[in-house]
Amino acid sequence: LEMVIVALNEKAKNDQKIHVPYRNSMMTSVLRDSLGGNCVTKMIANISPEINQTDESISTCSFAQRVALVKNSAHINEEMEPELIIRRLKSELARLRE
Repeated sequence: LEMVIVALNEKAKNDQKIHVPYRNSMMTSVLRDSLGGNCVTKMIANISPEINQTDESISTCSFAQRVALVKNSAHINEEMEPELIIRRLKSELARLRE
């Protein structure tokens, strides 16, 4: 998961074609749309106040910070019936001809 997040951050920084290793694990493959696709994603990081868990809490916070830098561009997926599309295009064509 961390490799995918790092690759998505690099892709966002450089605007280049960078390989994102979604297929490296089943979890990243399942979360593909949520991580870098067409979804609005929330990151919830749970940390512990215990002194012996400090290292783990710091690691969790740094991972959450990297996840927060990933930007998705979510948009509404529309599946329209062909008749509706044709009707809309015909009305637009009539409007343009006027």
